Amino acid sequence: MPNAYSLDHTVLFYETEMTGQMGIGRLVDLLLLASEGHSDSLGVGSQEVQKLGLGWVITQHQLKVKTLPQRGQKVTVKTQAQNYNSFFCYRDFWLYDEAGQEMASMHSVFVLMDQEKRKMTRILPEVVAPFEVEKTKKVERLAQPQVPANPSNQKNYRVRFMDIDENRHVNNVHYFDWMLDSLEADFLLNHQLIEMNIVYKNEVHYGQEVTSIVQVDDSTTYHEIRCDATISCLAECKWQTR
Repeated sequence: MPNAYSLDHTVLFYETEMTGQMGIGRLVDLLLLASEGHSDSLGVGSQEVQKLGLGWVITQHQLKVKTLPQRGQKVTVKTQAQNYNSFFCYRDFWLYDEAGQEMASMHSVFVLMDQEKRKMTRILPEVVAPFEVEKTKKVERLAQPQVPANPSNQKNYRVRFMDIDENRHVNNVHYFDWMLDSLEADFLLNHQLIEMNIVYKNEVHYGQEVTSIVQVDDSTTYHEIRCDATISCLAECKWQTR
């Protein structure tokens, strides 16, 4: 049985938005922080992986939100690595309130990237062994987001130095901000995200310009991040009225 890891957290004021609730990007940041803590606790954190010339890269998140935490609220994140195959690792996350009620969950897919070649590489057994996960030949066939066919809006952004992480590309969470910023303020104030399926396809680097494209269909939005003619990221979001 794979081992699990828990992290307690009190929501800080700068993690919340106009609604008083934690922003989606900050929520994913918090979930991934637990993943980092888990790896560090087992002696296979990012620094150790980097010594091998490698880095963990996320290719997909499937996020479900029941309720978003508010400023000052105490929450607990639990994470557990599930299994892996030759190229993909799968991890689950859960967010709980003080009463132990589930607030959100996320299923994520990770790959190892060769930092020099900038290509995906095979999973090294010594990197995943401490998690006590089973190797399988199965490759998950997760649903893919739909490309916006009839865009409702689009915005352009230039990648800043502060957007780049230690893997030398745009940190995945910044895509959330670009995508949601393409929606009107009234929509964001009157709707709460309940599901997001986001797929990362191609890296974006410092100084490049990206375009955030959105299609709004009632309670579903379709998002695309483009860098020139290349699709960098796709997402499909479902919303409910606040």
